[in-house]
Amino acid sequence: MNFNRFQAFRWHLFGSMMVGLVTAALVFLVWYPWPLPVATGVTAIFVLLLAVDVVMGPCITLVVFNPAKKSLRFDMTVVLLLQIGALLYGLHAVFVARPVYMVFNSDRFDLVYANDLSPEKRGKVTDDRFRSLPWLGVEVIAVQKIKDVKERNEVLFSAVLGGDDVPQLPQYYVPYAELKAEVQNRIQPLEKLADFNKDKSREVDRLVTAYASLQDKPGFLPLKGKVEDLTVVVRRDSTEVVEVVDLKPW
Repeated sequence: MNFNRFQAFRWHLFGSMMVGLVTAALVFLVWYPWPLPVATGVTAIFVLLLAVDVVMGPCITLVVFNPAKKSLRFDMTVVLLLQIGALLYGLHAVFVARPVYMVFNSDRFDLVYANDLSPEKRGKVTDDRFRSLPWLGVEVIAVQKIKDVKERNEVLFSAVLGGDDVPQLPQYYVPYAELKAEVQNRIQPLEKLADFNKDKSREVDRLVTAYASLQDKPGFLPLKGKVEDLTVVVRRDSTEVVEVVDLKPW
């Protein structure tokens, strides 16, 4: 090879940064579109993972790269394989914890994650639309109320003890449109967000102003996240989800 160790370090760092940008686009544009990273806390985890992977690989190259070594090709192959393996492991961890459903539940939305819905749980589903998980983005659905009193009490007891609640039980999933009337009854006016976001009054004003001219004037519903709760802007007549914003909903 014609590279010295510093040139090899620079090229390895450049390549690692390009791969990092691609993976960041996959994570933050597809699996965790904004502002879901706020709700899930994935940003700190992914940035740490990426920083370690992007920096450590080139740094190891800087240490081991020596054009005179007969084992240089083998050494660099091992370094690259370790780096790729670490990146794939991290991406897999982020992928299996990605949000897959935004579930309307009584008076709010709940984020449900891929690792909440095991194959055993999905095996209880009777509606084929919910047997497989979305791969790209988050799907808006709803959960029906449990009619059987005993069954409802069992789920409630499980939730109180920190176990599964209704949003984590896919056998109760229904299309979002089926609960349109209930959604409409729960929509709150956007102006109410000012009460919960004193430190973001300008953002609230901009949001209210942006939708003030629409005939189907939107309101909002809370979104329960893992780390922070967000606000879902919803049209009143159609109940279409317009956007999710980084504002406190309560």
